Amino acid sequence: MSVSPKTKRERSKNTYLQRSLLLDWVGAFGAEDIGIDLGTSNAVIYVKNKGLVFPEAAVVAKNENTKKIFAYGVRAGEMEGRLPKGLQLIRPLKTSAIIDYNSAAYLMNALINQSYLKGIFFHPRLLMCVPVGISKVQRRALLEAAVAVGARKTVLIDQPIAAVMGLGLKLDRMQGVLSVVNSHFSTESGMLMDEAIMNVILEKYHIRIGRKAAETLKMALGVEWDLNRDTRICEVCGISTITELPVKIAVTGEIVAQALNPILYRIFSGITSVIQMTPPAILGDIREHGIVLIGGVAQLKGLKELVLKVTDMKAHVADHPSYVNAVGAGSALEYMDYFRDSLQDLH
Repeated sequence: MSVSPKTKRERSKNTYLQRSLLLDWVGAFGAEDIGIDLGTSNAVIYVKNKGLVFPEAAVVAKNENTKKIFAYGVRAGEMEGRLPKGLQLIRPLKTSAIIDYNSAAYLMNALINQSYLKGIFFHPRLLMCVPVGISKVQRRALLEAAVAVGARKTVLIDQPIAAVMGLGLKLDRMQGVLSVVNSHFSTESGMLMDEAIMNVILEKYHIRIGRKAAETLKMALGVEWDLNRDTRICEVCGISTITELPVKIAVTGEIVAQALNPILYRIFSGITSVIQMTPPAILGDIREHGIVLIGGVAQLKGLKELVLKVTDMKAHVADHPSYVNAVGAGSALEYMDYFRDSLQDLH
């Protein structure tokens, strides 16, 4: 006897609901609610009643022959540029979207196990921050990774909402908040900035530098050149493409700004477009309170001054900007019982 697709879906949904009820009962004996901000460069975990724990690099190290992952997080990140042939570093996420499912599932499982001492039963409830505008395929990949770590319930929360909660702003106040009223999804990231700096150094000096060296230049020099034209330098080491020997070079702020400006132009275009779509009454609130910058890129020297220059609105960097989304996810855990389980979308 054949079974219709609709009947199959209903049976699958009923099976899922029964499983969820069982896991809720079992998980209540030995699990925590966990908030996750899983980004391209870093992953930050927030455990309810414990706070932030173990911020880690979102990277794993894998043996290319056996396909076995042997390191993750900071330990794997420290191997960048030093791995012998046959071993590789993998960043399983790009612009907060999973591009390597197995590595992402391994990383999530390792981080969660590290952040919470596993009991006899361990089926956590997860609240994950996601960018506004990611596709259904990308959302599904995140949910499947949550299933792989044994989550009994998973909630996906938009990063702007998490950021508002992480900043401690009150949602019940009639006050405009730029990222809530309107939003713009950008694929620009600190990782792309590092790659841009690496490419410019290779073009200008015929020297290959690693990502960490590029990050050093980015954080030391930022974009202050665009503001005051001061001649500032930072020294880094690399490999000459001509002699294949190690060399040390002094890089100016002008060169770094040259690498970053195309990316910043796209970022500022996004900010401008959001402001243009925002109602005048809300813009008054933003002009009064200013634009809050979060994330790793927010720490770029000269960025807040450039935001003021471009938007004519003051800007300031949030305290601990890299952790704002995770703190917001932690605050949202208080409402976990009321959120819809996103895992239902898999059935």
